[in-house]
Amino acid sequence: MKFNFRFIISVFILLYAIITLVFFNFYKELAIKDTKKEANSMLNNMNAIRTYIEEVQRPMIYNLMKDRETFDNYFNSKILSSTYISQYIYEKQLEKKELKYRYKLVATNPLNPIHKANAFEKQILEKFRNNEIKDYFSILEENGKSYFFIAKPIARNKPNCLMCHGNPQDAPKRLLAQYGNHSGFFEKVGDLRAMIYLKIAIADIISYHKSSFVTGGIAMFIVFILFIILIYIIYNKDKKLEDRKELLFEHQNRLAVMGSMIGNISHQWKQPLSHLSSILINIELLSERGKLTNDKVVSKVNDANTQITFMSNTINDFKNFFSPKDNNNSFRISDIVNQSIRLLQASLDRYSIKVKIDIEYDFTFVGSRNEFVQVFVNIINNAKDAFISNNIENRIISIKSFKHFDKTVISIQNNAGKINSLVFDKIFKPYFSTKDLSVATGIGLYICKVIVQRYKGTIQAKNLENGVIFEITFKS
Repeated sequence: MKFNFRFIISVFILLYAIITLVFFNFYKELAIKDTKKEANSMLNNMNAIRTYIEEVQRPMIYNLMKDRETFDNYFNSKILSSTYISQYIYEKQLEKKELKYRYKLVATNPLNPIHKANAFEKQILEKFRNNEIKDYFSILEENGKSYFFIAKPIARNKPNCLMCHGNPQDAPKRLLAQYGNHSGFFEKVGDLRAMIYLKIAIADIISYHKSSFVTGGIAMFIVFILFIILIYIIYNKDKKLEDRKELLFEHQNRLAVMGSMIGNISHQWKQPLSHLSSILINIELLSERGKLTNDKVVSKVNDANTQITFMSNTINDFKNFFSPKDNNNSFRISDIVNQSIRLLQASLDRYSIKVKIDIEYDFTFVGSRNEFVQVFVNIINNAKDAFISNNIENRIISIKSFKHFDKTVISIQNNAGKINSLVFDKIFKPYFSTKDLSVATGIGLYICKVIVQRYKGTIQAKNLENGVIFEITFKS
């Protein structure tokens, strides 16, 4: 018993580590995606500013400077240089941002040497010039650190650009005095002179979104702790039943079923957890950008409540299945069938098994709801295994409840193939299984028989043309 408990805890710890890693990578990719979107918008804004300066502001200033002497005497790059102005505007924007990007313009033939492109930047520029790409994004590795890098080309040269980047003899005297005539000239109309880019450390992006990481991590940790506590409670309760052979069989069968249930709960929680994480991130981003309206808050809260309700119902089904405190209650057979299907829904969906339910007579009985759920879970799990081992394509399980004279009958039929006639008489005996006992307990159908007989009923199996039918019968 101790070994089994420790093994389950070890599996949970391993599963928690794997899910945490997947969760972290998911948030990391989402953070980078949002950062890329914001950075792309910022670069587009910078290019828009540059276009305004080149197409509107600069021509108007040139018109005011009516002669060459005035142009030479009053030329000032602070009001005519789109690079200087856009850089200044960006730095002012950056003062208000928590996430600090590095913004830069680079060229192969710059006036100012601080804008000289390195070998890597030259390669990207060349691709822009050849129209091979419209923008560029990558994760760079520099000095053992990872960096987010996104670049866009500036607009190609227009005629007024050649005032400062054409023949140096035509350039303003103040420009030549500031930068000399060694670089930045002899450009042509239509040439792509430079590109702009944003760069930021991945560690800074993750740090900026750390609240989302922490919130999600805490939520997952709480969920796993609850699972471990639940298993511990079950383990201690079952220890007290070891001196009773029949109840020990039931305990062993429940542990076997629990192994598959953990996988079902994990699959059924994966999508709503991801959805909740996405909702939290969207709310945070909308809040930071001042777009979190009351309608959006209500919409996001309603969406989150839907996911939480689904998760709550799932964990309640799981908890109730292992709760022993239901020995003298009244239940309808439809409730038991539906709870059994909910517990196994993830597994049924995974293996494309369709369940048809036809409750003609929805009778009630008094006793343990969980025991009867266990009967359905065992029989359906056996059918699932038969579907897989026999490689059946169209997989159907039919569950019916009806009145037959003075008897109430519940039938569970599948088309997973017949049971070998040589072993048919042994299927309800303990520790017998048509599967390898290293992966099966061999007590599932035995437990079904024990539970049904405890309530004065009978259970039998029959081979059909392409499957098996189990019939549970009670006298009215």
